Amino acid sequence: AIPVRVLNLNNKPKILDKGDVIATCEPVVDIVARPPEFSGAQHLPSTLENFQILNEEQRTAVRKLLNEFQNLFSTCDADVGRCNMTQHRINTGDHPPIKQYPRRLPLARKEEADHLVKEMVDNGIIEESSGPWASPIVLVKKKDGSTRFCVDYRKLNEITKEDSYPLPRIDDTLDALNGSQWFTTLDLKSGY
Repeated sequence: AIPVRVLNLNNKPKILDKGDVIATCEPVVDIVARPPEFSGAQHLPSTLENFQILNEEQRTAVRKLLNEFQNLFSTCDADVGRCNMTQHRINTGDHPPIKQYPRRLPLARKEEADHLVKEMVDNGIIEESSGPWASPIVLVKKKDGSTRFCVDYRKLNEITKEDSYPLPRIDDTLDALNGSQWFTTLDLKSGY
């Protein structure tokens, strides 16, 4: 047995009885760098400083809400989040798979592409796969000089059966805000 200090970061009481197994140890096989976990202690105080107009009860409600959904916030460049609520499907009907060959890149750009791919694999954004479909990559310079890694799916888009999903009318959406006191924006960490 190894003595371990335990800290309950949840606002709900947890009861541990003597002898309860709370962890198991295994030898380290591989060390993979992972982004640091969100720490309310690190991020919330600076965030809540922006809410000086709120009274203490409102600040407590905001703090509780942020703590409850802390896993939804990006904490570093490598943390882009994940949504497992649905499975994405692309309906191509009976069309045979499209295989496009990679476009030739200058050596410096190839090294940059390899670095970006490795970074995405290390961060769990993409994984190695094999299959009959293939589309070429495109490296696009952003305004800040960094590179956006894109895939040219135009050929795939040409054969994709459109899914008709009606978007809400903007005037109805704006009308629904009538009487609201709180407004916020949502900014995706990495998406195009």
